[in-house]
Amino acid sequence: MEDYNQALPNDLSHENRLQCDFTYWTREIRVNRNDANAYKERASVRNLLRDYQGAIEDYTQAICINPNDDSAYCMRGQERRNLRNYKGAIEDYNKAIELDPNYASAYYLRAELHYQQSNYQGAFEDADRSIQLDPDYPSAYYQRGQARSELGDYEGAIKDYEQAIQLTPSNFCGYYNWAELYSDLGYARANLGDYQGAIKDYNTAIQKDPSRIRYCSTYNNRGNARYNLGDYEGAIEDYSKEISFYKNDYNNAVDYINRGNAYNELRNYQRAIEDYNHAIKIADKYPDVYEYRGLARYQLGDKLGAIEDLEKAAALYQQGGWVEYYQQSLNLIQSFNVTDKDAILEDIQEIPETVNDSSTEVETTNKSAANPPILNNRVEDTNKQNIQRISEKIDHNQLAEINELTAVIEADGFFNPKSIKQARERITISIARRQGQPQFRQSLLEAYNYRCAITGCDAQEALEAAHIIPYTETENNHPSNGLLLRADIHTLFDLNLIAINPETMQVHLAPSLRRTSYSEIDSKYLQLPKFSSYLPKKEALKWRCNQCEWFAEYK
Repeated sequence: MEDYNQALPNDLSHENRLQCDFTYWTREIRVNRNDANAYKERASVRNLLRDYQGAIEDYTQAICINPNDDSAYCMRGQERRNLRNYKGAIEDYNKAIELDPNYASAYYLRAELHYQQSNYQGAFEDADRSIQLDPDYPSAYYQRGQARSELGDYEGAIKDYEQAIQLTPSNFCGYYNWAELYSDLGYARANLGDYQGAIKDYNTAIQKDPSRIRYCSTYNNRGNARYNLGDYEGAIEDYSKEISFYKNDYNNAVDYINRGNAYNELRNYQRAIEDYNHAIKIADKYPDVYEYRGLARYQLGDKLGAIEDLEKAAALYQQGGWVEYYQQSLNLIQSFNVTDKDAILEDIQEIPETVNDSSTEVETTNKSAANPPILNNRVEDTNKQNIQRISEKIDHNQLAEINELTAVIEADGFFNPKSIKQARERITISIARRQGQPQFRQSLLEAYNYRCAITGCDAQEALEAAHIIPYTETENNHPSNGLLLRADIHTLFDLNLIAINPETMQVHLAPSLRRTSYSEIDSKYLQLPKFSSYLPKKEALKWRCNQCEWFAEYK
């Protein structure tokens, strides 16, 4: 083969050289149809020519000749993956690992595919195994870092990315590039609140590999970091750069929304509206952007336009089944109709019957509250992550006062208020109730990937939001004071028959449960949320353990 390559003219194009290689290996196969290596070589050429089906056929022939060739299975898995035959690809990687349990590259390639299919735990385990077999495998560190990031372990992800940087040669050409590596490192830092460190990593990504930055959302992410630091002008500059890469791309809607939010912070509501308009042209089924535009319109005095946008947002929320956000939009619409005159007359004005019969909850809101930037580049994944973007809907320090009003209000008929003032009091209670559980549960559902933290049950209807320290004791609805539990597990947890060791995160059962069918969960490790800020607070778990007299044996 070496002599053959030396004989090729130097002015041949890359594709012509590949065609010559293909012809050479075809001739070799004709001479010896049992030459497994010749089939593998031709398959690799076919891969470069993007003839993935032909490559699969050649690797299959090589496997027929040598059924114990683990590398042939591995490479055929890659070609099947190229054709999106993921099941076939997994089967080939499995076979390669079966033939050689120490095949580090096979574990790594399977980890890639797991990650691509959003099986982040599987990706982590395979990348970890690959590193155990080959501690100097930079791509495996990068892949494990990506998996950790998706699982919410940003500190672990940072360590893996830094190790990948140390092991990656300057001329590296492989699964990832320098822009991706430093951009992902910055993203992990940003998720830990280290925005300055994140910006430094994004700057390095831009310097290292400027030609690939457009594929990594680096400018958008740096814009988000600047936004969080209050540098709205710098954020606008970055969002504008990201927008320039792709015109009218669906994901580009995120960049317009983020830039609009930055303009909103600078009180440049007209420019904010222009960006929201662009976003709507690209992704007109995204409810949040209508809500953002409605609030900006309200700031400019366009109350009718604001209501129109909020009605559109409400309709889209309702279509998506997001009841709490749908209700929130209705609340905002109603609040726009509460005028200064209403406030003056609120103690004497009777509520019309049409309002008395309505289930809409009125809610006064600070319309200038900040809209946080969208962190994820995929619009469809971000709709429900911005519930705090409008304002704090209720001052939870007033809950004690609200609770005192509850008994009186319910005694004389909750939905029959006599004045707007009384209605507002009752609505405040309604808001407290509505925000307490549904939003708390939704946060935990997203944080725990819609699975019970103890059993792994994924039947959403059976999952409940459990407070570690009961709400009656703390009024704390932050997800770090919660666990997503199957209904029966939740009951046992509330009865103090299940406890979580705050140091080891292991599940422990009361003696009365250890000989029941629940014994299988005893000493299991809690499945942790993917968001690090939602990790169960050790102090809360300790408080819960102290309520379990039987837990003393574990101390």
